[in-house]
Amino acid sequence: MINASCEIDYLYRGLRALVGFRSKTALAWLRHGHFVRARAIRSYLDAHPDGKLHLGSTNSLPGFLNSQIMGAVPIDVVRPLPLPDRSFVLIYSSHLVEHLHRLQFFDFLAESRRVLKPGGLHLIATPSAEKIARTLYGPDSPEKSTLLEAGARFYPEPFHTPAHQLNLTMRAYGHRFLYDLAFMREAGRAAGFASVESIDNFDLPDAHLSEYVGSRKSKRWYCETETYVFRVPG
Repeated sequence: MINASCEIDYLYRGLRALVGFRSKTALAWLRHGHFVRARAIRSYLDAHPDGKLHLGSTNSLPGFLNSQIMGAVPIDVVRPLPLPDRSFVLIYSSHLVEHLHRLQFFDFLAESRRVLKPGGLHLIATPSAEKIARTLYGPDSPEKSTLLEAGARFYPEPFHTPAHQLNLTMRAYGHRFLYDLAFMREAGRAAGFASVESIDNFDLPDAHLSEYVGSRKSKRWYCETETYVFRVPG
């Protein structure tokens, strides 16, 4: 999308990406949706009274209900979550919500609040608009170099500036909206969460999650990501 030459090219690229994505998700739904998915969710919750949910799960986490929209338990977060009220103590996603439109995110947050138990946590790791802008327009640093070096390959120009990188993060990869702590706090309060805070990306309130992030996530992921914890009233 960032290298579109005109509006027609922009629309064509977007339509091609949408058709490809929807085709793959429809296939996953035909294979694993409906009764197959419902049975998998019911079986997990029967075995895990204090359920933990991993959304956008490219790699499975032990003890979690691992869902990937094109996988064996396909959950589309822009639709009502096919999960019972107050059935989970923890929800985690990494680089998922930036692919939602802003209004879709509000609905998703309300749904996550519904399925969490009192005192439950919703952990969202996502590119932070504030962190990225501060890094790109701050003094030279290893983090700034990491972001610029990672993004240069997406552009044909023989130079790569912070503006290139900022637009890449905003408009590429299927991103729709980037967040910051102020936005997350207001959105969380509106959805009924008791508090929203930013926490260390690698010091998470679950041992399996901390190990997963520490072993799987790249340096670039760390340089642009902020993790927010939404707490349900106890």
